[in-house]
Amino acid sequence: MKNKFYKIYLAIIFVIIYLPLAVMFFFSFNESNSTSKFTGFSLKWYVEMLNDAAAMEALKNTLILAVLTAVIATILGTAAAVGIYGMKNKWFKTGVLTVTNIPMMNPDIVTGVSLMLLFAFVGRVIGAVESLNFVTLLIAHVTFSLPYVVLNVLPKLTQINKHLPEAAQDLGSTPIQAFFNVILPSIVPGIVSGAIMAFTLSLDDFVISHYTSGSYTTLPLLIYSMTKKRVTPEMYAVCSCIFLTVLILLIVMNISQAKQDNVTEKSRKLGKTYKIIAGIVAAALVVGAVSIFAAYNRNNSSHLVLEGEYNRSLEGTTLKVYNWGEYISDGTDGSIDVNGIFEDLTGIKIEYSTFDGNETLHSTLSSGATYYDIIIPSDYMIDRLRSENMLRELDFSVLTNYKYIDENYKNLFFDPDNMYSVPYNVGMVGLIYNSKMVEDEVKGWSIMWDEKYSGDILMFNNPRDSFAIAQFMLGQDINNTDLEKWDAAAELLKKQKPLIQNYVMDEVFNKMENNNAAIAPYYAGDFLSMSTVNPDLKFVYPEEGTNIFCDSICVPSNAQNYDAAMMYINFLMEPQIALANAEKIRYASPNIAVVESEDYTLKGNEVLYPDESVIQNAQWFHNIDDKVLAYYEALWVEIKNS
Repeated sequence: MKNKFYKIYLAIIFVIIYLPLAVMFFFSFNESNSTSKFTGFSLKWYVEMLNDAAAMEALKNTLILAVLTAVIATILGTAAAVGIYGMKNKWFKTGVLTVTNIPMMNPDIVTGVSLMLLFAFVGRVIGAVESLNFVTLLIAHVTFSLPYVVLNVLPKLTQINKHLPEAAQDLGSTPIQAFFNVILPSIVPGIVSGAIMAFTLSLDDFVISHYTSGSYTTLPLLIYSMTKKRVTPEMYAVCSCIFLTVLILLIVMNISQAKQDNVTEKSRKLGKTYKIIAGIVAAALVVGAVSIFAAYNRNNSSHLVLEGEYNRSLEGTTLKVYNWGEYISDGTDGSIDVNGIFEDLTGIKIEYSTFDGNETLHSTLSSGATYYDIIIPSDYMIDRLRSENMLRELDFSVLTNYKYIDENYKNLFFDPDNMYSVPYNVGMVGLIYNSKMVEDEVKGWSIMWDEKYSGDILMFNNPRDSFAIAQFMLGQDINNTDLEKWDAAAELLKKQKPLIQNYVMDEVFNKMENNNAAIAPYYAGDFLSMSTVNPDLKFVYPEEGTNIFCDSICVPSNAQNYDAAMMYINFLMEPQIALANAEKIRYASPNIAVVESEDYTLKGNEVLYPDESVIQNAQWFHNIDDKVLAYYEALWVEIKNS
């Protein structure tokens, strides 16, 4: 009875651990992008995985980092373990072991933040251009992996007969020869275990990497950036491949270990079973890989007609780009890989990173821990960066494609002399609602205060957008400096809070697409993406007015590759490149060549290009003075905590 109970308990544990992996693996072969309905078997997402330049780059970065971490941590950890084992003073040995164990016991967030501060301080002292990069990330990973190697090797050292090395030296071996001929072979299993543990710890680390990576993107960081909208199905394929590879590695290790030990007949049978499983998995990987590569067709520039000049004079240099998440044509879903084409044309390596908000962008630039050559902030943030001397003037003499930018988006308030920015995308905020969940006719912002929909209302999780909605309700100017008016808007937001299900940003995608909320304010272009997943979603521009915005391409004042940045900006304005971006991102384009193109599938779309009366009823966000900024941010904290 007891044995049966243990088997049931073990089965439950295995289900809890491996069921999520099984579901992920199963849906990686789904024909559609649904995570709840299997519509048919397909290798589509494995093909998309290869076409997703960002995913492949992140995977490559992750594997390089994990391998280097494993090698360095294993060498240093083994040497440390041997040194600790040889210590004679008991108290000193205990103290060293305690210090060694701190990275394991310390919360990851504490380790990450402390290492970030250390690297930032050292970077400023030595005058480094960027304090956080691949080197700092590697140091951080080696730091938290080292103790695990030490703890795997030490037990093997204690199992060695301490007289064997002495005997080897009595027979003429030097201490070094005795170590390599006697000690090392005995501790190899511990070294291998430590190396694998260091590799896997590095492979899946997020928290410490988040604070110490700078602009270097690993797979966990990329997946985290996706979860704010949706984890695209090709990520299921990437993770499935990693899981199967690790599974084969572990099976091979178990087989090798069984050969080294005195195996029983039962162990031999188990080894044969392992071989069969490994063979089946390996065969499946080979067949799948052949099928995927047969369907794989990387987008290239052979069919593009480009108007600008893109030479290879800067070949071998790196261009660091900082953009919003999912804000460029990346080669997935039949689109072209814009960054890949630019790299092929120029030989310039693009290091591409993403941010989730203008304030995040500002804090990253202000920290000085890293630099970027290209950034794409919104209007009011450009105004702020310009006033803080954080932007560099553009050389319009080489931006030959600037002629395609609509005159309506030139000489705007945030760059009145057209010196610092080139418009990239434009859009407006509106109300998204689920027609199956909302009974009333939706006309304006007031429905977000309707108690009938309590618990089904989402709200922006940033103060500027949230206050703007309340200000439109009250008929205020969203850029006013009257603190009493901001107080009135804050009171309105406090009244709304009990009705709110959650304050969100890109998390709105999953909630609205999966019918988990009924009403949400968000950007028009993103609504078009959501509606392709959930056709019950509808959109309206509120009658009280709304916010209009323009995201533009800029060059930070500390950019290191200015000439490459100019070439890249001109490239993004190419009619066919701008068209590819507009189709993929689904925002309104400021490029007249796109708007007038017969190939533009969103041409005349009333959500992206609304009636002029809607535009006239919209307001821009302006950079507000520091006093008002600090005041409404304090009000926002009060609202969230009320």
